[in-house]
Amino acid sequence: MANHARPGVPPGLTRRSVLTGAAVLFAAGAAGAIAPFPAFAAPTDHRQIRAAAAGWTGRNGELLVLTADPDTEADFALRILTDPGGDPDTRTPAVPGPPLPLPLPAAFRPHSMAATGPVLWVTGAVELAHDRARPALIRIENGTATETPLPVPEQIRSGIATAITPLGEDGLAVAVEGGPDPHLAVITRSHLALSLDRGRTWTERPLATGLGEGYGTVLTETDHGLFAAVADTGGTQTLHTAARPAKAADLRFASVATLPDAGRAMAAVACDGHVSVFSDRDGTATETRFTHDGEPFETETVSPTENCGCSGEILAVPGRRGLWLETDGTAVHIRGAR
Repeated sequence: MANHARPGVPPGLTRRSVLTGAAVLFAAGAAGAIAPFPAFAAPTDHRQIRAAAAGWTGRNGELLVLTADPDTEADFALRILTDPGGDPDTRTPAVPGPPLPLPLPAAFRPHSMAATGPVLWVTGAVELAHDRARPALIRIENGTATETPLPVPEQIRSGIATAITPLGEDGLAVAVEGGPDPHLAVITRSHLALSLDRGRTWTERPLATGLGEGYGTVLTETDHGLFAAVADTGGTQTLHTAARPAKAADLRFASVATLPDAGRAMAAVACDGHVSVFSDRDGTATETRFTHDGEPFETETVSPTENCGCSGEILAVPGRRGLWLETDGTAVHIRGAR
């Protein structure tokens, strides 16, 4: 897998998975996989979209995006993404609205988000030192943000909470990732934190180890439970599935497929009858489809086209089945089920 590393970012790592200096770097592109991300050109602002979520009753279930200043990796804002409607083949870009209040702790740097009813959950990390960070999950309800303690294993002494997905009516699954070196925050292992009672109690278990300097995990809920894709330094993806457990402690993942040279997994999207895993491989977005038991039945390369975000980043939308966003930094398109 080709690597065209960006300055200051170790090969094989997304900027999302590297914690350096005084900030947590959460850019959407992969180191060497996609060309440097240009500034998001919204009509009234210039921001990059970092994450998306739907179903938050605090905003009437509207589609939300998390944006940030591309130069400072800060100035985070929550915005409503307006669906232009009409024929999706017209490729009319969606438009992020003005910033909404986003009460995040000062030392917290967000990564992804999901909603369960009135609660908006934001994953990320809290900076402990210039070279160390702790995985964290922020709960936002009624305009107030509080940190929800996650079960971080001893093997992750510096890391980040990455992917997040609702699970059923009251469940929530979070990928907790990092490594054993407290002063080198790269992803060498991935664990899953699971709550079935809206974040009141949690359990965790290993998902993948020995990732080298991995790319991180993507998660989605399916009709049968959970689906996860993890990629190591070389871009080999391992796919895992788990049935929805009656008790969180009963969760059991099974490895169902290994895909050499698949690249960096950007998003996992559960659709009717299959899960689509969107990946970046040498600067090209690919979609690999899997039946819900994990067996691939179709692989399709998505070619970049005019006004399409296929040459940039693809983001899942937790809370909206079969939906994803494509953005190349200058436009964002809503794809899939409306």
